Amino acid sequence: MFGAAACKAMRAGVAGFIALLIASPVPSAAETVQSFEAWLSDLKPAMTSAGVSDATFNRVFSGLSPDCGQTGVFCGVTPGEDNQQSWTERDGLPNSCDKVPQREFLEPAAYFPESFIRQIVAKGQAVLADLRTQQNDTYQHILKIEDVYGVPVPMLMALWARETSFGEARLDHNAVTALASLAYAGLEHRRAWNRRQLTGAVKMIEDGHVTVAAFRSSWAGATGLTQIMPEEFLQFGADGDGDGVKNIWTSVPDALATTANILKQRGWKTEQRGWGQEVRLPQGDTAWDCTLEGRGNRRPVGRWVEQSGIAPIQRGAQIAAPSLGMDQLGYLLTPAGTSGPAFLVTDNFDALRAYNPSDLYALFVGTIHDRLGCDTPDAACTFNAPWPDANPDAFAFTVENICRLQRGLQQKGLLGGEADGLFGPQTRIAIGRYQKSQGVTPTCYPTTPLFEHVTGSRKNDAPQQDGAPAVP
Repeated sequence: MFGAAACKAMRAGVAGFIALLIASPVPSAAETVQSFEAWLSDLKPAMTSAGVSDATFNRVFSGLSPDCGQTGVFCGVTPGEDNQQSWTERDGLPNSCDKVPQREFLEPAAYFPESFIRQIVAKGQAVLADLRTQQNDTYQHILKIEDVYGVPVPMLMALWARETSFGEARLDHNAVTALASLAYAGLEHRRAWNRRQLTGAVKMIEDGHVTVAAFRSSWAGATGLTQIMPEEFLQFGADGDGDGVKNIWTSVPDALATTANILKQRGWKTEQRGWGQEVRLPQGDTAWDCTLEGRGNRRPVGRWVEQSGIAPIQRGAQIAAPSLGMDQLGYLLTPAGTSGPAFLVTDNFDALRAYNPSDLYALFVGTIHDRLGCDTPDAACTFNAPWPDANPDAFAFTVENICRLQRGLQQKGLLGGEADGLFGPQTRIAIGRYQKSQGVTPTCYPTTPLFEHVTGSRKNDAPQQDGAPAVP
C-alpha cells in the first residue's frame, strides 16, 4: 500500500490524481535488453510456486506483449528501435530526483480545489441517500461492515470517492498487461514489487476471482471500486454481502469490506475518535513554531491545547467526525507551513497513510469524511484557514526546484536523508530551521527569495553571478 504501502501512491484516483513516477536511467543504445519471452520463462517458476497451473500461465500470457507506451514503462533500446523513450536528466541532481509527478502531488494547495471537493461531497451524499432509500440491502451490509471492522461508513465512502469517484472513473488498463509491463520494463527498483503483484493477479485468475478480460485496472495495476492491489486482495479480500464471493469490481459491500479490512490490519483503531481535526495555531507574540510539526513529536491533544495554545476548530454543527479526546496522542501536520491550514492528526491518520502513503491523500480522504456529514446544499464546511495564494514571491513547486532546495538545506546541515523532490514534513522543518538561523520568523514554507538564498541560484536554475540575494 505506496510495501504494500509503496504502490498505493501509484494508484489511479479521481480526476487523474496519479501519484509519483520515479524514473531510472534509460539503457544506452549499445545495451540489449532481455526479451520478453525469456523474461516470461524466468517468471514461470515463481508462478508455479504460488499455485498457478501451467494451463493458466499459458492461457494468460499467450500472445501478451509489454505495453511500452504505458505510464511508468521504459522498454529501453533494442537494435533497430528508432523512437526509444527517454527523458532529460537533471544536471547535478541525484537519480532520486528524477521524477515526473502530477503538480498536485508537489504543491499542497493544488490538492484541495474547493469546487472539486464540493462536487464530490455532494455526489457522496446523494449516493448514500440512494443506498438508504433504494438499495437498503446494500446499505445494511455497509452498516454491518462498520460494526465488524470499526471503520465508519463516511470514511469508507470517502475512500471510494477518492479512488474511483464511486465507480465512475475509467480503468483503462488490463491488470495483467499493466503489471507485466511494469515488472518487465518499469522502474528498476520497483520491478520485484510489480512482479509480486503480477503473480498475485494471475493467482486471482487461477482461483476464479476474475477473468483476464474483466480484470480492469489503473496503469499501476490497482483494481476494483476502491483500487486494491493483487497482494492486498489475496491477503485481505472480504465478502461483504455474504454471497460467498469476493467481488471488488461490482459489489459495493465486497469492495468496502476489503478496504475496511485493509485499514484495520494497517492499524485503524475503533476506539479512537476520528482521524484528526483542523486547529487554529497561536498568533502574534506567541506565534507557533512550525518546526514542531511531524510524527516524531506526538503529544496528548490536551497538552497541545494547554501548553501550546492550539485551538481545535469544528467545521459545523452537523459534522460527522467527533472532536478529538484530550487524552488522545496526536501530532501536528502543516502541509503549507504556517501559510495554510494546520491539523492535529492521530494514529488513524497513519492508517489512512498506509492505504496510500501520502499526507495529502490521507488529509483529502479525512476531509471528505468530515464534510459528508457537514456540507449542506447552502453551505460548505471549508477549511478555516485558506491555502496559500500565488504571489510575486511564490515558489514554483517543481521537482527540480524542490530537489535543489533540499540539496541546499543538506549542505547547510539542516536536512538529512536523500533529496527526493517531495515537499514533506522534514523539508518543511528544515526550511523553518534555516529561517530561524537567519533571524526570520519561521513559516516552514518556501518562497522564491528563500530558494535563491539557500541554493545561491536563480529559480530558473541559471548560475548566480551577482552574489547572494537578501535574506528571505
